[in-house]
Amino acid sequence: MVNILKFLQFFALAALWLPAWAQAQEAPAFLLAAPQKGPLAELGLKARQGAELALHIWGGGFRLEILDESRPGALEEIDLGNVALVLGYFTESRFAADAPRYLYLRKPVLLPYLTNEEAAGRGPGLFFRLMPTTREQGRHLGLEILNLRRRPARLLLITGAEPAQASLIETLTETLAQPNRPLSAVNGGQEEGADRAAPENTRAAAAKPASNIKPLDPKAQVVALSLDKALEPEGLAKFGRNGPDLAILALDRAEALRLAPHLAKNGYDKVPLWGVAALGFRDVGAAFNSLKLNLRLCLPSVNLADQGNSAVRDFTRQFIDAYKAQPTWISALAFDSLNLAIKAASSGEDAQGLVDFLAGHSHHGLAAYDLGPEGGGPTPLALMPVRPADLGFLP
Repeated sequence: MVNILKFLQFFALAALWLPAWAQAQEAPAFLLAAPQKGPLAELGLKARQGAELALHIWGGGFRLEILDESRPGALEEIDLGNVALVLGYFTESRFAADAPRYLYLRKPVLLPYLTNEEAAGRGPGLFFRLMPTTREQGRHLGLEILNLRRRPARLLLITGAEPAQASLIETLTETLAQPNRPLSAVNGGQEEGADRAAPENTRAAAAKPASNIKPLDPKAQVVALSLDKALEPEGLAKFGRNGPDLAILALDRAEALRLAPHLAKNGYDKVPLWGVAALGFRDVGAAFNSLKLNLRLCLPSVNLADQGNSAVRDFTRQFIDAYKAQPTWISALAFDSLNLAIKAASSGEDAQGLVDFLAGHSHHGLAAYDLGPEGGGPTPLALMPVRPADLGFLP
């Protein structure tokens, strides 16, 4: 009888060591923060679909709860005791309002959509960013340019009005001149973890710390224009009749839609155009397609148009079977985020061990992620062509 009592006491004490979500009678949950109403509701739907698909494939024993990001104060109605991990958020202001509660309760958060590196910095070691910052995008584009078989001799850079866009172009040009410097050194930046090895699914030059990469030929003609200058009658005529070999568009959606007709009018239908992640939406792709402009977008996660990739092909097939629509990069990031969450929560670790698991491992889904102890490392990016058949991959 004494032995039985000691046995029961042992398990009672062991239960106290477990996190609340592991002790609960109800299945542990993941909380997806995504807008359910308003102008971002369609993005929220795509995120929810990607997360639900991951849960269906791998999430036996877990639940998915939805936090309506579009409704202020919605988090106050959520019982976080049984939540193992939070993911999502499309707006910095909403995450900033909710972050203190996650910090207080020590809830890990995966951030697949916020580009601001300060977002993960709100909870060092607890909040993890999957979305590339603008500086990471700039470095990736610079390395992609240097990885071209035929490097451009005439390069045009068009920048919008936001400081982040100027920062992206500045990082890109620094990378072209000094590709072997780590990102943390470019522009004197202090981006934590940025000089670690990038995920393996990126293109060869961007998939590892740059080393022994030759910079762009100093004789190459590089012209940087503000959007306002580019829209002037002679703004795009800097390279004469042939135009540049490549143009980089560091613009937002509205700016790109303003510029597209001007590009077509000035004969840029033969010029490769590379756009940043902010242009990764169907209305932008459709506008450029209608004007016969050759656009490629630097998007987070993977190139969903690459159906030669077996992981992408399986994901696309499963998504179409479930939702009768093509997945978007929004869906892909939610799918990978919940996949990471399930792996972490299934690791058998306690609450702190779950966080250590996220920070201490490379994680493989559609893309590969090295989150790092400071909340974010180089995030996978892919250049996706925007052809009529590929528009369905854009939200």
